[in-house]
Amino acid sequence: MNTPRRRLSDKIIDAFDHACSSEDLEVAEGLHNLLELVLTRHGGKGSSDNRENVSFIMEAADKLRAVRDAKGVN
Repeated sequence: MNTPRRRLSDKIIDAFDHACSSEDLEVAEGLHNLLELVLTRHGGKGSSDNRENVSFIMEAADKLRAVRDAKGVN
């Protein structure tokens, strides 16, 4: 049985979602920054990303904004 490979960014998103659900703003912000780093470090000419759905990037920003709003942080 072959299990699908999970990208590091997939695991970061899982942890980010957990931090947001727990309203742990400090951890959520750190994971969001880390996600940005992971998603941008391999860019450039000749690079490709085979993701079919990248809506998670905007969803992550929306979740972080919601946690900030809940905590009263701008």
